[in-house]
Amino acid sequence: MFTFISHNSSRAYWLTRRHDGGGLPIACDVSLADATASAREVRRAIVALRGRNPLHAALGQKLDILVPSSNERHPCADVRMHLCKRSLPEGSFVALSPDVLVASPELCFLQMAESLDVLGEVVELGFELCGTYAFGPDGRTLAGSRPPLTSVARIAGYLDRCAGVRGVAKARSALRWVMDGSASPMETLLAMELGMPKRLGGRGFPPFVVNRRIELPDEHLRRLAQRSRVYVDLLFEHQGLCLEFDSFEHHGGREEYDNTQARANVLRSMGLRVNSITYGQVASLARFDDLVWGLETQLGLRHRPCGDSTRARQRELHALLADVRRRHF
Repeated sequence: MFTFISHNSSRAYWLTRRHDGGGLPIACDVSLADATASAREVRRAIVALRGRNPLHAALGQKLDILVPSSNERHPCADVRMHLCKRSLPEGSFVALSPDVLVASPELCFLQMAESLDVLGEVVELGFELCGTYAFGPDGRTLAGSRPPLTSVARIAGYLDRCAGVRGVAKARSALRWVMDGSASPMETLLAMELGMPKRLGGRGFPPFVVNRRIELPDEHLRRLAQRSRVYVDLLFEHQGLCLEFDSFEHHGGREEYDNTQARANVLRSMGLRVNSITYGQVASLARFDDLVWGLETQLGLRHRPCGDSTRARQRELHALLADVRRRHF
């Protein structure tokens, strides 16, 4: 019998999982029909897993468990049972121990799409799962980088195999605005607010890419950058405009900050326009409006006023993403 960790507990597990030098756990083909049948077995599994990193984040709160029928929903003070009567496709779970499994990043995205009320939170989770940054156990502070847990294409393929499962339609709606490769919450903020349509609280900017790799074509540029390639935080390729998030906190101290400045000089030498973005420019909606106005001008976009309902959605999305004190699980 198995214990299946799901929903917000799986989100806490994945978002705090850091790179340990090995690959990501491999999804296994286990049926939900083999779920643990008693609260006692669930408690035993929890005790066995406590203290394992990064499970401390998931186990520090009420644990979400997936069960296949209401007969298995036994009362348990520190466990929240979720019912799933539909069969789930292969690759839905990853083994943490011989008898404990956690929802895969793709299933986690689907479950949270069904659970979260705000579409922007689902989109943000997609960026986090497809990005390269991890959170600490408090769900607020950053805890280093790691390889992406999944990708937009992998989530889309998984959703295609989940016909009839609750949350699929909402998950697809959110996934439309997710991008691969975000390296920080601030990059996620910029990508979401600039890229999402106005009807969802964004600004509806033309297409761009995040963390695009650029190979440096000559030796002088490689010496200037002290590397053979650079990554651009956010790039409007057709317009030749780069956005670089510029702060000690984002880039991890003086050395990395200096590397960021060298990278900006290299990009300018290649004929690209570089805008340095600071947290102060995105911390308040008024300052962010000023940033947006300047970017619209550089991109040759018209400054279009928005109605009250659109403005309310922009205010809600910005308040969500700019709140650095908010827990992410």
